[in-house]
Amino acid sequence: MILSLSYDRTVKLNRIKLENFRNHGFFALDLSGTGDITYLVGPNASGKTNVLEAIYILALTKSFRGQRLEDLISWGADYCRVSAEIDVAGSGGALKSGEKHNASPTSLEIFLGMPPNPRQSLKVNGVKKATADFIGNCGVVLFHPEDLNMLYLGPELRRRYLDMLLIQADRGYFRALARYRRILKQRNSLIKAINERRAHKNELEVWDAQLAESGAIIITARRKTVDFLNSKLGANYRRIAGNDDEARVLYRASLVGAISGQRVLSADTIARLLTADEAEIRAAFLNALNNALPTDLRAEVTTIGPHRDELEFTLNGRPLASHASRGEYRSLLLAVKMLEIEYLRQRRGTNPILLLDDVFSELDPKRQRQLTETIGDVQTIITASHPDDHVIASSRCNVIRIQP
Repeated sequence: MILSLSYDRTVKLNRIKLENFRNHGFFALDLSGTGDITYLVGPNASGKTNVLEAIYILALTKSFRGQRLEDLISWGADYCRVSAEIDVAGSGGALKSGEKHNASPTSLEIFLGMPPNPRQSLKVNGVKKATADFIGNCGVVLFHPEDLNMLYLGPELRRRYLDMLLIQADRGYFRALARYRRILKQRNSLIKAINERRAHKNELEVWDAQLAESGAIIITARRKTVDFLNSKLGANYRRIAGNDDEARVLYRASLVGAISGQRVLSADTIARLLTADEAEIRAAFLNALNNALPTDLRAEVTTIGPHRDELEFTLNGRPLASHASRGEYRSLLLAVKMLEIEYLRQRRGTNPILLLDDVFSELDPKRQRQLTETIGDVQTIITASHPDDHVIASSRCNVIRIQP
């Protein structure tokens, strides 16, 4: 069970060191004596975004750029390492009942190597950890210009957005998601083998049961997170946009569409499925897999499940992608990012680290002020070619210049 804890506990990145990471042969940053806001200022190609990427990887073990881990290693080097010291009240991410907070500094390290070195090694306080136990020690919220793509491009970007938010809050979700992907791959391979008469349909039974079990955990968690977003997204958007428009995000589980497509269901039945508990969803998922088997065999893939879910952002009941202006996209994205901070505060009991990658160039002065006013006591690291006067005016701001 995840506890909602008080919001006065703060994650503070004290130090970070990069070795052979992207364009940084060696780079060290000491933030232990600085205020809440740090400005990394430097010309293009100086490696400012690479520093944010390293912090993001410490939180999620993956790059927000979606590239192979090997691409993080500097050209000509055979390994890279990112290490950091953080102060975390409540170290280890979301707590379970009976766990105590640890106020002592925590050291984190990610090592990536080219053969014959280890491909990836994760350490917490010098002890090797599995990915599921490493994620959650350092929470982050990232805001960069390409985030706008998430609002209107392919559904896989929105699924990834929701997954990255959830795995920082709940290690159980990470384990369920990893298990689901592994089982899905096995099931898809078996479907192809059945078509090639190398396997029998009966062999799907064990994989279907496991897929439904993990899928029910994912669907339930995603639905609850979308409910949280909708509880405050409208008010956040109206405050930022300065109008009465209503913003919402809709969770369209492919499971519900598959079930209602098999037979006519009443609105009450569909509504019950959307609010069902995990056991009911698991049973419905298993039934839907059985019904969808002929379609799956023709397509040679699993056609329903969380990997086909969709998130749709709407404005005044209309899909955002069909009519929103650039300003409306920016306002909605800012509203969503503000909610991410609050979501992780509630689920983890600590403030995340806010990473802003050259976003002030994307925001007008009004939205810049709204963002800086929202930062509060959240440690924030900002990259820019030139510092913003409104932020620099803050007594909490520390400016560090990076040279290529």
